[in-house]
Amino acid sequence: MVVAVVACVAGCTGAGGSTVAAPAGARVDEAVAVGAVGESGGRVSVPGGPMVDVPAGSVSGSGELVVTRAGRVPAAPSPYLSVLGAYRLELRGARLTGPVRLTFPVLVQPLPERADDAAAAVLGRFDETAGRWKLVAAEHDPGKHTISAEVSQLTWWNAFSWDFAALRNAVADDYRRSLAVSAPTPVCPGEQAARQSGIRVVALSGAAGERVRWCYGVDAGVPVLKVTNARGYPVTVRFPGAWRSGEPAGGVELAPGLSDVRRSGSSASLLLTGGATVDLRPTVLEPGGEVTARPSADGFLAMALTFGLKAFGSATQGVPGAAGPGKRSPEEVLEAVREGDCLDDYDEGDPADLDAAVESVLEAHETAFGCLQKVWPEPDRAGGRGGRFTGVALTWLTAGIPVLIDGVTGVADEAVFTPVQTIRVQAVEPRSALLPQ
Repeated sequence: MVVAVVACVAGCTGAGGSTVAAPAGARVDEAVAVGAVGESGGRVSVPGGPMVDVPAGSVSGSGELVVTRAGRVPAAPSPYLSVLGAYRLELRGARLTGPVRLTFPVLVQPLPERADDAAAAVLGRFDETAGRWKLVAAEHDPGKHTISAEVSQLTWWNAFSWDFAALRNAVADDYRRSLAVSAPTPVCPGEQAARQSGIRVVALSGAAGERVRWCYGVDAGVPVLKVTNARGYPVTVRFPGAWRSGEPAGGVELAPGLSDVRRSGSSASLLLTGGATVDLRPTVLEPGGEVTARPSADGFLAMALTFGLKAFGSATQGVPGAAGPGKRSPEEVLEAVREGDCLDDYDEGDPADLDAAVESVLEAHETAFGCLQKVWPEPDRAGGRGGRFTGVALTWLTAGIPVLIDGVTGVADEAVFTPVQTIRVQAVEPRSALLPQ
């Protein structure tokens, strides 16, 4: 059968002069291709767009197959996937009695070596009843830059591939924002009362105005030392084990369990994120002691794990087929990582200078992202098609995160490294000066 193909831009109309409409979503340039089809089949092709092959017997009789793009296409399921190449299939004057073969051109951005290039593109159709995109089984040919499938639905279709530039920018912006969270010097209640009681608090190292700031006071007769990480990566704060600590307030929130107080012998420690303040409460009978705050490998790794969970979650959210039965929560993913031995590959000590801190940060992210990817849910094994596709994005993130982090500008050196600060609280004599009157 001879097939007539017509392609045009804005202003095309369908049969009878009616404008072809589209669901709300991204606005695109209008285009349409119309071809005659019949019992013997036919072909309709859009220059630079999809091609539809109609086998003999797939339509009930003579009609027109319309491949159109007009007005607004359905919204993209993810900010890292585009629908600007979506088209709608329509059949006029006949009905489908069998599948047609749909082939889309697809452009995949450069992939890391470990990525599965066959899974780097997927074919989706828009389910107008459910109001969302769904993936279908399709054959991606990386060599020919095409993706094809046998389909039977007359609806919107789109070839999805990752917009790594958008993903990179989003991750970099989030990283920059996290390290920009800040807090002022803390203010303690009863600072004057503390001075009058004879308590002496001195900073043995570190100058005023650096990242680690503090104050000391008396609250209802109970001494309190507030320590603030003004901004940047978490610092490890160590304090006497007999002291009580409150929950850090403000600042960047670490993933569950990463900021818990750890106790070892006569001392305790916790991670204090940028912009956060913690209340340390010496005992009335033993108000004296020494507190240190320093950048640490533990802090770098905790931030990298938190950041990795957020980046992976952002990359997979909304992607058709990415969620499935048995999907782990972020807490379960993190627990699985910490229970294994993958994190043992990160054996950095606490940094002594800025160069060592930068190297430790990059290694922490490489280790954290690699370990998270190993335990991240893969719903494709349960029948979904989004798992292998999202796996490509996670591989891209894991392979490129050290380079991406290293290339982020606008992060002050002080946000990464600051000298150790030691705060000594000298015991008051007599101790009764701290007791309620």
